[in-house]
Amino acid sequence: MQLIIFSNILTPRIKYIFNFIFKDILKAEIEFTGNSQYFLQSEHIKISYGDAPLGDEIFFKSTPLLFSNKVEDVKPKTVSFGEYQVPFPVSRSALPFDVFAASFFMISRYEEYLHQQNTEDAFKASKSYQHKWRILDKPIIDEWALMIKSLIKKKHPNFKFQEKKFHHQPTVHFSMLTHLPEGFLNKTKFIFSTLFKKENNYLNSKFDRLTGIGINNEQVLEEVKKIFVSKKSNPLYFVDFPDVPIDFFKLDNMSKTLSNQSVGLLSPCASNKQNMTEIKEGLVKLKKIHPDLITLTSQQLDALKFPVCYLNMLNSGITSDYSMGYNHVPGFRAGTCTPFNWYDLQLEKVTPLMINSYCLTDHSLQFLTREEAIKEIYHYIDAVKVVNGAFYSSWSLKSLSGHPKYKKLKLLFEEILRYAGN
Repeated sequence: MQLIIFSNILTPRIKYIFNFIFKDILKAEIEFTGNSQYFLQSEHIKISYGDAPLGDEIFFKSTPLLFSNKVEDVKPKTVSFGEYQVPFPVSRSALPFDVFAASFFMISRYEEYLHQQNTEDAFKASKSYQHKWRILDKPIIDEWALMIKSLIKKKHPNFKFQEKKFHHQPTVHFSMLTHLPEGFLNKTKFIFSTLFKKENNYLNSKFDRLTGIGINNEQVLEEVKKIFVSKKSNPLYFVDFPDVPIDFFKLDNMSKTLSNQSVGLLSPCASNKQNMTEIKEGLVKLKKIHPDLITLTSQQLDALKFPVCYLNMLNSGITSDYSMGYNHVPGFRAGTCTPFNWYDLQLEKVTPLMINSYCLTDHSLQFLTREEAIKEIYHYIDAVKVVNGAFYSSWSLKSLSGHPKYKKLKLLFEEILRYAGN
């Protein structure tokens, strides 16, 4: 037996968010129909979405958001729901708010599209509706999905849902270090690049070594490998390449170090004024390290702008991204801890780009005391475990080094692995 979903109008938005909640989170098979007679005669478990119920099915009252096909200035009204606020209030419905419109509003990052229409500034967590509604620290869409599951089980106790399992995988990022090449002409080009290109981190890395805070990438990567010898999964590595010729990198050692590891491109988001050359050159360099790379993944830890960043990733052949989160603030930026396909609000279509959300970073933990940081870690892992979601955290490679400055962060990383059961 499966679920049958009725709506008078089946828009791309409705199909997208219902598929995400029922198929991706709840692991249930669903069928859509706009035919009321077919719906009423069906022997499947019935759910309707609209202005009024057709019979005794589970009914969710709709609001206009999912029936629109453009990005409009939306300022959602709210109603209290337990300890927090929920948007799109409704009456005479299975829940006192339009759970599907609310979920779509968050997962599509609707408010960030509106933000980008008005300013070039980065979108801050403190400006988000989730922060105002006190739900940023919850994988709220997954929690709402479990409420829907409970409503279905109450009315149809024999209906079976497939079970999802908790998954944990940290991501680790670092920049490739350049080196002084041989030959007068190459050295001249390199020095020119070092002095006049901000992207070249050669001088910064040399200064870090002199001041004692620099790290040896290969050495720390080997140390991280040892941590994961007895673990169920390895981290995902994301590599940033300064904008210099490939001859200025020592690739052989790095290629050996990262063999049999999952590797992606760090910081691939180019602005509208830039062409795709920067990303594509980065991918070429990445494949020099990892020649067998098939799935192209990325992570953008600076300003993630909609829709340009994701469009540029798609146009570069990137199919999986780990950028959805706030680098400086813990929380669930898209309201979920379940991977999802990005929905392009400009084209009103589901894209093949798979989004994997992180909720914690080393940067968000480093200014907390050890006790505060551990409390934060437990909170987020527990929140994801309850809904059997995917827990991702993002770390700079230097935070996992043996340098005394990063001792606390390395211990916190190990505590995450222990508590998450990796």
